[in-house]
Amino acid sequence: MKKFLKLTLAITAMLCVFMINGCDEDSNPAATQNVTQINANGSLAATSSTQASGTLVIADQNGSPITGLTSQNVTVNLVWGNMAQTGNSVTANVLIQSVSQSGKNIAVAMTMDYSGSMEKYWNSTLGEYQQIIDMENGVKTFVNALGTNDICEIIKFDSYVEVFQTFTSSKQALIHAVDSSGYFGGSTALYQSIYTGLEDLDGISSSSYARAVVAFTDGVENASSVNFNTMIQKANQNAIPVYTIGLFDSTLHTTPPGQYSGGERTLVEIADSTGGFYFYAPNAAQLAQIYGSISGQLANAYTITITWPTATLPASGTLVTALITVNYNGLISQFQRDFIMP
Repeated sequence: MKKFLKLTLAITAMLCVFMINGCDEDSNPAATQNVTQINANGSLAATSSTQASGTLVIADQNGSPITGLTSQNVTVNLVWGNMAQTGNSVTANVLIQSVSQSGKNIAVAMTMDYSGSMEKYWNSTLGEYQQIIDMENGVKTFVNALGTNDICEIIKFDSYVEVFQTFTSSKQALIHAVDSSGYFGGSTALYQSIYTGLEDLDGISSSSYARAVVAFTDGVENASSVNFNTMIQKANQNAIPVYTIGLFDSTLHTTPPGQYSGGERTLVEIADSTGGFYFYAPNAAQLAQIYGSISGQLANAYTITITWPTATLPASGTLVTALITVNYNGLISQFQRDFIMP
């Protein structure tokens, strides 16, 4: 079932404070007040024949993280075969912990779009295109909010993909990479940039880091050698969520949900399919707020470990579906993840 977040133009004062000063789970009590809707999504991959693990994110209607949840707030059912005929379903034991409780830090691959469509409005004072300035400032907001031991890499792309900074905890090095220029202005190799981030995250320990890709674009994919399905499969095999940010003309952004077109629909599907969230940027000036919101969600994410009862599991090689249900003060959000039993 498809999940996404629409970031409203009215960002709460709490979120603005976070974007400037950073946030941790103990300093964010306002995030769970006045909640009228929750949105849950997450990544999940089998780690053994009886266990699966990944990252779980729960946010409210404004995109602010829901903190303070425990395992009692989450239930997981494993389903396989034709359930209507066979009734193949089992309830799992679930353990969720905040990222900080689990002892993990955050590892994020950041992709930045420098395709020709980003070169629309020249800022003569700063000597750069305004949309690129705003994108770079947004990424710097994210970098500055990272924890001391969190790591990030900077990937820039147009028709080609280039890693400007490999994974590091040095904010100085990351900001230098954001500010570094290169030859850009071609087409949009979005899938290739995400896949590069996923490959690089393969080398980062999932037991030490909660991993994610944050991908930004203002256009439609038209240059990658990697196709959509290969990219999604790579993310799901490694339980790495992909957050997507779309800077699109407001005429392309439609409501109600589910009526997106073109590139925006693709970004919603990428996020939904991998366990991340999609953010719509109504204009480039909103990007710093959006990157700050994503940073808050990742800083307050949960690790999830699911253990299945061995006596009732299907055979190795069986396609199974994990149905994850989150209940927060009577508000319900559900999503599902498919995988092959080891």
